[in-house]
Amino acid sequence: MLRVALTRVRYQFGSLLLVSLAVAAAVAFIAASFTLGDAIRTAVYRETAAQAEHVAARATSNEKRFSDADVRKVASLPGVTAVQPRIDFGTIALAEPDGTVVRVPGEPTLTAFVAPVDPDLSDRKLVTGAYPRKPGELVVPEKLAKDRGWKPGTHVDVLDTARGKHDFTITGVVEGSTADGAAGLLPADFSTLLQRPDERGWYALDVKGTVTPQAVRDALHTTVISGSEYADELATTELGGSITDIIRGLKLFAWVAVVVALAVAYNAFGIVLAQRQREVALVRCVGARRGQVFRASILEAAVVGVVAAVGGYAGGQALATAAAYGARAAGIAPDSLTVTFSPTAAVVALIVGVSVSVLAAIMPAWSATRVAPVRALSDQPELIEDKRIGWVRSGVGVLLVVLGAGLAWYSADRGDSWAGIGGGFLVMLALLALGPVVVGPLVRVVGFPGRVTGAAGRLAAANGARHPRRTAAVTNALTIGIGLATVMLVGFASLEKTANAELTAGYPADYTLTSVAAGSDPVIPASLVRTLDRPELEKPVPIRSQDVESIVAPRGTVGVTATALDPAALRAHLPSKFVESGDLNAFGPGQVVVTSKVATEQLGGLTAGDTVRVGSKTLRVAVIVTGGYDSPFGPVTFDPADLAGAPTGVLLWKKPGVDASDARAAIDSTLVDLPDVEVSDLAGTLAELRSEINGYLAAGGLLIGMAMIVAILGVMITLTLSVLERRREIAVLRALGLTRGQLYATLTLEGAIMALLAAVLGSALGVGLGIAGTFAAFGSQDDLLIGVPVEKIGFVLLGAAVIGVLAALPPARRASRTAPVEALATA
Repeated sequence: MLRVALTRVRYQFGSLLLVSLAVAAAVAFIAASFTLGDAIRTAVYRETAAQAEHVAARATSNEKRFSDADVRKVASLPGVTAVQPRIDFGTIALAEPDGTVVRVPGEPTLTAFVAPVDPDLSDRKLVTGAYPRKPGELVVPEKLAKDRGWKPGTHVDVLDTARGKHDFTITGVVEGSTADGAAGLLPADFSTLLQRPDERGWYALDVKGTVTPQAVRDALHTTVISGSEYADELATTELGGSITDIIRGLKLFAWVAVVVALAVAYNAFGIVLAQRQREVALVRCVGARRGQVFRASILEAAVVGVVAAVGGYAGGQALATAAAYGARAAGIAPDSLTVTFSPTAAVVALIVGVSVSVLAAIMPAWSATRVAPVRALSDQPELIEDKRIGWVRSGVGVLLVVLGAGLAWYSADRGDSWAGIGGGFLVMLALLALGPVVVGPLVRVVGFPGRVTGAAGRLAAANGARHPRRTAAVTNALTIGIGLATVMLVGFASLEKTANAELTAGYPADYTLTSVAAGSDPVIPASLVRTLDRPELEKPVPIRSQDVESIVAPRGTVGVTATALDPAALRAHLPSKFVESGDLNAFGPGQVVVTSKVATEQLGGLTAGDTVRVGSKTLRVAVIVTGGYDSPFGPVTFDPADLAGAPTGVLLWKKPGVDASDARAAIDSTLVDLPDVEVSDLAGTLAELRSEINGYLAAGGLLIGMAMIVAILGVMITLTLSVLERRREIAVLRALGLTRGQLYATLTLEGAIMALLAAVLGSALGVGLGIAGTFAAFGSQDDLLIGVPVEKIGFVLLGAAVIGVLAALPPARRASRTAPVEALATA
């Protein structure tokens, strides 16, 4: 039987190659994910090792920051050649020599970092120029330099905490964007200009030289680690964050592709083995036992698995190399990210390839051995018999539906993501079990529009409904892929809808101006309020935010950051639907507005009409409004007469019909010489949010694309093999008068109908699981909103039809070229 199995592989190589394609694609994705994961880890260790290469010791502050005296003490130790102070970030304001303030869209406040005192201690790579060597010099990130047209030698102004301007020269450009810091100043400039006297200091010191960590520890009496320990700490921090999540995400979706490949291979092996029933019967007649036939089929599947593993691993290496190159070219990965041979990936590829092929072949091989030799020799039956699936399979399918739905409900109610994943997996298995029952009625509905095309459309719809098992076999893999895509679409649409609602509710105005001047009284100049009275904008509303230590109610006390606001402005811009009790018209001097969460949780169920005491004043609660501690207008809102002081911010609304960009330009033109005024832009923030979500959606689409590629291959492979299996049926149709064009159209429409069926089932399944999964992952978030992107799901349906047509073209073309007499002779 070994020779029989190997002979089959040699003489039926084409059919088995089709079977191996889906497995090879899944192996390629799993090998690429492991190879790329190893490459990412190696690159992280290289980068962190390089960053800590010249660090002999690293001291971190325990209770208070290190002072400049501590820096000098360490620098005086024997063997120390340089000491690099470190701090997270500091706020900085930059201006062009002509006074134009440097503003970056989406970043109201710019930050600064400490430039290296020694190039060996830099944590940023230099692109061009040099690091600062003396006071009055700085480096800027590559993106900011490109956007502003800066280069080494360009002069910019840095504003200190007292709003004084200081001329600086750009000496170099480093890698990164303004999110990583808009400018790097030497420690002396950083401390003097950007830190208030009571905030000066450093959270860590990196020491270069031959000094030992113990010597630094004795000098500072704090935590000190060696350079190698610092490198390990950096690597652990990097790999413990988003990088590990990315690697896990790659592997998770690669394993999903493996599951889809298993379903595809199961269907393909079923077709191939069913086509051999006469051959199997002949082998049985000459003395082969059922066990021998079974083992030969499994051995054949193992050979196919080895071929798929080898090809898949080679493809995975190429895919990982291309991904690494693309990441380096896009600037999202370091130059050290290179792909090398990964023993883990090679072993996993071999195990997955062989395991998937063997597991997929077990049931078809077992079914092939159960056919009596004489019956098999009499005729060649259809691949998929049209009898019902049986009570056992039906019962298992129903049980899986109940268990999966129960786990999905539990995960949504308890916020357990793993239970949600388990529930989704069980529902997918239930779909595989009950597929023939579900697709029969649905294919008639989905295929009804195709009837308008004439005989071809009617035949295509009738074929799908008449052979539900065959239809389910073709659509299962694509249903899973589309279901996963819909889950992702629903999840991201829900996040976007929730975030939009929170941002809209969290912004009291289209634009909010606040002072960010460090070390000064953060107030808005009165002249600015007058200047902002522009034709593009409604009348500006000054506000004042101030910490109130104690608001005393009859049944509770709370300290909050309160807001003072003109009552007329509050009535004009606070929608009445947010009023839970009281009357906004009553708000004025001697009255306050309190959010419901503060009133309930901190002030003992305070209601409109109750009184509170603030210092020596007794004020009446005019209104209770919806909201919490982060209410747009503050948890407690006062009349300006009761919270006196200069404004700390300005609320602005654009006039109806005015474009948001024109309104923003009008605001920016008034802030040219006011670099310490921050602008929070609702429209810009929403646009940035949509861009970020679209980025995640694109990344998720690429990951799910792994499963979709395998699923599309599955449709093509199964249709191709099923056409080979239906040669007699096709020949009879041709003999009865069906033209080549009609046959071509029939098989093409079959593919489209099956793909649309998969899209309908997958979308319905994905919407349900997506809603449950969203609640499971983010159910703890208050006011979670569910979004179902109907338009995008519609594009999925349209894309599925196109996929079905494209996948059906090769087998349809081959079938239409076969002469009826030839098909009848070989069927």
